[in-house]
Amino acid sequence: MENELQSYLLDVEQVRGILPHRYPFLLVDRMLEMEPGKRAVGLKNVTVNEEFFQGHFPGHAVMPGVLLLEAMAQVGGVLLLSMSGNAGKLAYFGGMDKVRFRRPVLPGDTIITEVDLVKAHGSVGKVRAVSKVDGQIAAEGEFMFALVTRDRSAADSAVGVSAPPRQQELAGRKSLIHPTSFVHPNAEIGEDVEIGPNCIIESDVKIGDRTKVEPNVIIKQYTIIGHDCVIGASSVLGGLPQDRKFKGEKSYLKIGDCNTIREFCSIHRASGEGESTVIGDHNMIMAYCHVGHNCKIGSNINMANMVGISGHVVVEDGVVFGGMVGVHQNVRIGKFAMIGGMSKVVTDVPPFMLADGRPTKVYDINVVGLRRSGVSPKVRAGLRKSHKLLYRSNLNISQAIEAIEREVEPSEELTYLIDFIKSIRCGHHGRQLERPRP
Repeated sequence: MENELQSYLLDVEQVRGILPHRYPFLLVDRMLEMEPGKRAVGLKNVTVNEEFFQGHFPGHAVMPGVLLLEAMAQVGGVLLLSMSGNAGKLAYFGGMDKVRFRRPVLPGDTIITEVDLVKAHGSVGKVRAVSKVDGQIAAEGEFMFALVTRDRSAADSAVGVSAPPRQQELAGRKSLIHPTSFVHPNAEIGEDVEIGPNCIIESDVKIGDRTKVEPNVIIKQYTIIGHDCVIGASSVLGGLPQDRKFKGEKSYLKIGDCNTIREFCSIHRASGEGESTVIGDHNMIMAYCHVGHNCKIGSNINMANMVGISGHVVVEDGVVFGGMVGVHQNVRIGKFAMIGGMSKVVTDVPPFMLADGRPTKVYDINVVGLRRSGVSPKVRAGLRKSHKLLYRSNLNISQAIEAIEREVEPSEELTYLIDFIKSIRCGHHGRQLERPRP
């Protein structure tokens, strides 16, 4: 029984039946004690005939510290692989923490390694290990493991496999998954995807073809990413919404194609059953940006460093943000608008406009953005005249709209601008998406 203390010996052949290691890399001679699910004690006799003493150090033989840590990790591996449900798996070394060396290990020493389980959850295990020689601590530390199903064709070899089976499966589809990354079996990984070191890809994640995921990225459940994206180091995608109304319901983060999301960005999935936070295509989201829950972000948007967008914001196509902009919840930013750096956006920003300040004010039309998007000079002139009537005349909004409809030649862009301005009046505090409370 797992809850009962078992004091017995596992000889080297029994250890070999649990661990894949073989000479010269098997560094556990026997197990002295085990309490499955709690602790284990292993033994290693160090002899002068160990092959590493030929080069470390001639004339002053000392066991390499890295091999002492490996011996400790192997005892931890025996403990984890002896637990119910882990039989036949492999324990991949995932990381170390709080490691300290207290004394050297020399030929003739006997290493006693005591291991205590810190946690074992799903495919991840963590142990605390202390190695002693003659009762004195030689080394101590914490070790993290990834527990994966053993690949039999590789396990039949002398040493074992070089990568988790999930990576080997994906390798057949020309994807490159670093062995220190955890990819949930239910994740869908496209062709030619690259996933760097120490990433975590949770269940129900979909990643499109040729997308590159840089080191230390976490992609959480119910996140969908399109093809040809780049996800920068240490970003977190699909995190739970920072919304008091969220009660754990199933919701999504949907990211389109050809997006670049730089390092340390966070984008949250939506609040509300079946709802989605949506990012369009061909966007550049620079370092340290945040996009909150239920946002709808369009395509061809440039977002400079440290932009923070609150929940339920709509950003339409072609918008440009300067650095360190903060956007209030329920704001709508019209297409091809440009927001100056360090602005405080608390009301809607009409399309085609330049806005800046704390709080933001509209200063002019975005001539450069309009030109780049192919808007004709004639239409641009009409938008400029409309801007003057809206923001530089003594007319109120209703009077300015009447003057525009009377004096400015109609165009698709002008109609869109007028409809946007009219919609603001239907909202609350200058935000058309925020309806007045009854």
